[in-house]
Amino acid sequence: MGNMLEIIMRLKNVKNLDARHSTLVENVYYQCKPPERSAKISKVRAPLQQYIRKLLFSDLDKSSIEHVLRQLRKLPWNDCESYLLKCFMKVHKGKYSQVHLIASLTAGLSRYHDTFAVAVVDEVLEQIRLGLELNEYGMQQQRIAFMRFLGELYNYRLIDSCVVFETLYLIIFYGHGSPEQDILDPPEDCFRLRMVITLLETCGHFFDRGSSKRRLDHFLLYFQRYILCKGSIPLDIEFDLQDLFADLRPKMVRYSSFEEVNQAILELEEKEQSMGSEKTSNGKYDTQTAKLSVGNGTGLIEQREAGNESINLPRENGVGLDEGESEIETESGSMDADGQEEDEELDEDKYVEHDDDGDDDVEEEETEEVMGSEEEEHVKVKQKEKMQIDPVEEAEFEKEFRALMQESIESRKLEVRSRPTLNMMIPMNLFEGYRDHNRIIDVESGDEVDDERSGESSVTFRVLVKKGSKQQMKQLHIPRDSSLVQSTKQKEAAELEEKQDIKRLVLEYNEREEEERAVSSGQSMSWSPSSGSVLMGRGSGVQGGWDGGGRHSSRQRRPVAAGYGRRR
Repeated sequence: MGNMLEIIMRLKNVKNLDARHSTLVENVYYQCKPPERSAKISKVRAPLQQYIRKLLFSDLDKSSIEHVLRQLRKLPWNDCESYLLKCFMKVHKGKYSQVHLIASLTAGLSRYHDTFAVAVVDEVLEQIRLGLELNEYGMQQQRIAFMRFLGELYNYRLIDSCVVFETLYLIIFYGHGSPEQDILDPPEDCFRLRMVITLLETCGHFFDRGSSKRRLDHFLLYFQRYILCKGSIPLDIEFDLQDLFADLRPKMVRYSSFEEVNQAILELEEKEQSMGSEKTSNGKYDTQTAKLSVGNGTGLIEQREAGNESINLPRENGVGLDEGESEIETESGSMDADGQEEDEELDEDKYVEHDDDGDDDVEEEETEEVMGSEEEEHVKVKQKEKMQIDPVEEAEFEKEFRALMQESIESRKLEVRSRPTLNMMIPMNLFEGYRDHNRIIDVESGDEVDDERSGESSVTFRVLVKKGSKQQMKQLHIPRDSSLVQSTKQKEAAELEEKQDIKRLVLEYNEREEEERAVSSGQSMSWSPSSGSVLMGRGSGVQGGWDGGGRHSSRQRRPVAAGYGRRR
């Protein structure tokens, strides 16, 4: 059979067969005689590594994410942190719909291991840049997964908006317009459009207010210019672009020509530069005014106005950003002059759409300003003013404050803390003439009086009233189910129970003292000079003090057991 197969292959090589017949002959030959090759060697992994891969690639889902997080926290981090980071970077090998679960695990682990979250973010950004530098077709699935992973990291508050916008600008500007453009970003290659769409679909809906909204509007202008540079775009990417603009900025104008969008970008840059120069001049003037006013001892109004001004500088890629915005401003907002952060993020399910008209953008740019380079000087002036406190004024203030507190204490002493008692004494003839066992109740104490003659359905109360200078007694028959009778009975029961508890505690304390004395006397007897009675004395003392009393063994102390964002 082997000889026949060799003859068939020689005939194929000699005769001029077409491609179809040549393929059929080769398929028959290799079906009967497969090529010899070595067996695939599987990688040998440690049991701990196999368990980590099982948790991340097999067991992880919405219902088991808490269990997986607990198991990962129990791992020996000194030994497996590097391998765990390596597994987290293989998000493209898992399900695309579960990328957000890996980001959620990263956020959960960041509470206990800060360096791990930082390493994950750094590695993701490095892989995105590596994909831009290599631009290989086999890495496209991996690059899309990393873009989704980066967006989910922003959703879980592991990075701020500055990182997202820097990555977006890096995608559309890296290698574009350079001599290596044909290799890094060919005109017919539209994969970078897919990367931008993936990132904005993941976290773009959070950029709908404040400075983040303004920065996204600016980026979309540059993104439109990049789209027009590509010429004809495949239909699937075009449809995704239409959906993206409809979701994020439904009122934004889509430019159809390169000249129109370039003119809009030039106007935007000129407006940014003019506003930056005005803010620079106003900031310098207000800073000088603040210095003069503070030096003369005036208020802090001018100083605060100077601290609120910021200086706008143009970005490298043409986008104007506030100075220090990438350092001060986070996804939660910007720092105001008082050092408080203004929240600029909405709930994930309750975000509100805003108009993207030019007038609204100008108003937001004027109202939402970031504290600029005068921040340190502003803080120093405040500290200097706090240090210049007059000791005489401080002493007078302390003296007045103590006098005010003393006056308040004296006034509180004179206040009536309880209900005033009536100056009415119970006549002794009432106790002498009333011989049955019923109880008398006056207005103040509310003690109950049971009258046998009034029957079981009511309770008799004896009330003392004062008419002029004479005291009179009146009887009141009150039903037993009334709130007054019930409250009186409850009060008496509570007082009786409290008395019983106090009595029991006192008796137990006395018994305990007697037992301790017995134990101490037994121990003192054990140290007597007669050596023959030492052991007997100590044994009898212990038995009489602990086993005989029977109370110390029952009062031993027992151990008590104890138990354990996604961005909106």
